[in-house]
Amino acid sequence: MAEWIRRMPKVELHVHLDGSLRWATVEELARRVPPEAGLPPTEDLRRSVVPGGSRPLEDYLAAFDFTIPLLQTTTALERAAYELCADAAAENVIYMEIRFAPLLHTRLELKPRDVVASVLAGMRRAHEEFGIESGLILTALKQASTEQSIETVQLAAQFRNEGVVGIDLAGPERLFPPLKHRKAVEFAHDAGIHVTIHAGEGCCPEQIKEAVDLGAERIGHGVYLLQAPRTERRVAELGIPLEMCPTSNLQIADFISTYRDHPIQRYDGLGIPVTLSTDNRLMSEIDLTHEYEVVAKAFKLTRDDVHRLVTNAARAAFLPEERKESLQARVDAFFARRRS
Repeated sequence: MAEWIRRMPKVELHVHLDGSLRWATVEELARRVPPEAGLPPTEDLRRSVVPGGSRPLEDYLAAFDFTIPLLQTTTALERAAYELCADAAAENVIYMEIRFAPLLHTRLELKPRDVVASVLAGMRRAHEEFGIESGLILTALKQASTEQSIETVQLAAQFRNEGVVGIDLAGPERLFPPLKHRKAVEFAHDAGIHVTIHAGEGCCPEQIKEAVDLGAERIGHGVYLLQAPRTERRVAELGIPLEMCPTSNLQIADFISTYRDHPIQRYDGLGIPVTLSTDNRLMSEIDLTHEYEVVAKAFKLTRDDVHRLVTNAARAAFLPEERKESLQARVDAFFARRRS
């Protein structure tokens, strides 16, 4: 199965730039990062960045304290985006939506516009060399101020015709509900900017309801949805896609001990459009092929099942309809050849 899944055209909708650096790049950038970038001291950089095992979301997020300081220059940001797209192209990801919080990358002299432009430049270079299509999602942080989330949406509006395809809310869940950022999300809707919201990743199924109430077009993770039956039915009725990241969910969600425990199959059976992504390729030490392989093995998926998951992702992409149809045609053509 592994070989055909690697060759299969794939679509990835949920991958964090600062969580998906190559390890060799982390080592190289860490040797050169200036003190003012704020890299914390550590006796074991790899263990700090790739913690392994399971842990609460807030502890998992601590790894970003070591990657964000590395991405404070235009060169580093462009390189990170380029390398992520190159790695994805190598496993035949044909479209990828990368997300990151641009306001976290202004510790040195960069302005937020410089930050966004640098990442987009890396994505464009990868497209020219490898043919991979990509879009950028700008993340606002739940724990930050509403003024900062509005600034992030304003940035997205400025770059909406240059490769930015949406906005996201992410960060710690406990004590930081999405509703705090209602004004920013409403601004995004008014500006015609797509919205996805992290909710129900490490706890707090009530945040999934809040995300739906805010008009989120997709839910980041949503693994705890089964603990809110009324919201679960609503998500199914509305057909809101879930951006699920099996290995990352295994590392964070306290009720998932094995891949077989993941509620992917439950949600799929309810008709909820489930999609697969990596979340953080560095922290989880995986790629998208791996995520499809482990889910296919855990739930004994058929080729038609896998086809449906890829189709869900293509249909849920923050793209114009004609571009989504183009992605779908490439996916369908692959599975048609498999049958012939």
